[in-house]
Amino acid sequence: MESFTILVIYKAKNDGDRELFVKELTDKGVLDAIRNEDGCLAYEYYYSNEDAKALALYEKWESSEHQKVHMTQPHMKTAMEIKSKYIDSVRLKKIDIRDL
Repeated sequence: MESFTILVIYKAKNDGDRELFVKELTDKGVLDAIRNEDGCLAYEYYYSNEDAKALALYEKWESSEHQKVHMTQPHMKTAMEIKSKYIDSVRLKKIDIRDL
């Protein structure tokens, strides 16, 4: 089975909100819970140096089924509530990265 990778681009509502978003996810244990989910291979946030409101999330799962189960976990409700406070828009794209 081939791994499943997604790139999510967030646009924060205000300057500083992207950092507050990731901090609250961390402080409430959401990131640890996600990273400990069955099938999670990577779940990492990256800040843009060029846009103070841009934030990228790199997700890699053992399969698309693992990612679908991830979206149904109880901590994802908390994540969505936090996201609504700080994030204005979200774009996502499945990407194909071959391991060398």
